[in-house]
Amino acid sequence: MPPIRIVAIPTEIAEQVRATLCAPVYGFPAHAELAEDSAPCRHCLRVITAGRDRQILFTYDRFTGLESLPQPGPVYIHADNCPRYAENGGFPEELRGSPRTVEAYGRGRHLLDQKYVRDGKFEPVIEELFARPDIDYLQVNSTTAGCFTFRIERA
Repeated sequence: MPPIRIVAIPTEIAEQVRATLCAPVYGFPAHAELAEDSAPCRHCLRVITAGRDRQILFTYDRFTGLESLPQPGPVYIHADNCPRYAENGGFPEELRGSPRTVEAYGRGRHLLDQKYVRDGKFEPVIEELFARPDIDYLQVNSTTAGCFTFRIERA
């Protein structure tokens, strides 16, 4: 498989949301609470544990820095500080057990392909999609909730 970068939301955005309880760019209020369901933190890409961890729900544009046409949607982060997921860390192990949709995009936010992964075997899908020269980056989303989780780029 070619080298890849796993791109979680930037630390600056997570810190801003924690400090202001407002969504970046949009200024919408963010909501902090004790997690009632488990969900991945979009900053450290670890699971926010229901009944134990506090989480913040806010609006985030998953195309920030990539495309001019926004597509905001809901995401969670830990309410407490957490380290950003290492870009060279490979596919996050904690997320292999839940179904994910891998969306392949060309520049201009052109959706070129979608693959549904239910068995935790993401590397063959990533390799297949990045073998196509027209694909610039991948977005990984929850298949059950439909929301953005992280981006994958060629290293």
